[in-house]
Amino acid sequence: MRPVTRGDLPKDKQGHDLVFMHYREARDPLVGRIGDFCSYCEVALHSDVDVEHVRPKKPNPTLATTWSNFLLACSECNSIKGATDCNLADYVWPDSENTARAFIYEVDAPPKVNTTLPAPVQAAARATLELAGLDRHPGNPRSSARDRRWIKRREAWGAALIALSNLQKNKSLEMRQQICMTALSRGYWSVWMQVFSADREMRQQLIEWFPGTAGLCFDGDTRPVPRPGGKL
Repeated sequence: MRPVTRGDLPKDKQGHDLVFMHYREARDPLVGRIGDFCSYCEVALHSDVDVEHVRPKKPNPTLATTWSNFLLACSECNSIKGATDCNLADYVWPDSENTARAFIYEVDAPPKVNTTLPAPVQAAARATLELAGLDRHPGNPRSSARDRRWIKRREAWGAALIALSNLQKNKSLEMRQQICMTALSRGYWSVWMQVFSADREMRQQLIEWFPGTAGLCFDGDTRPVPRPGGKL
């Protein structure tokens, strides 16, 4: 899961804090800050972009238009997460933790919890997977036919593996730029980072090309490091 920096409340042209009369008005500012990708499954959101409330708005009406409570989500992650309130400390969130450390990505498999982490952090990561249904795939009893996230993730794996093969034959700047553009069009940043795990330059470009990726979550070798102020 890509760690992101949402930043402070955006300002209008006069330098005043934006006031959102409805949460949907935050969509474009959010896309500008963190890109049009689901904050949970990471799929590229080409048209169906939901402003997602970290703490659901129904049980928390005072947070319905609060910038710090916004992320972006696909309709599937958003609907599965639902309106049940949650204790933020029981989960790991991409805007406050280094979620790149929380999960392991493998071909044709849903994200898995990183078992090298302390047990309480593993529990929070597992709760996050279940909250958005990221552990659902064919064979999972809670999966539905409408849920195509696993298909899009598998397609991203295929595109990334082809890109890796092409880069090994042509290590030009232009090829690297093309790979980044392909990655942006598909999403699944974590998949691309895994496929290019041995290529520091490519990983650095992926960090820089995906808007709002929290650069402070990575060392000079592009490896995930603890996020300041977080538990992960």
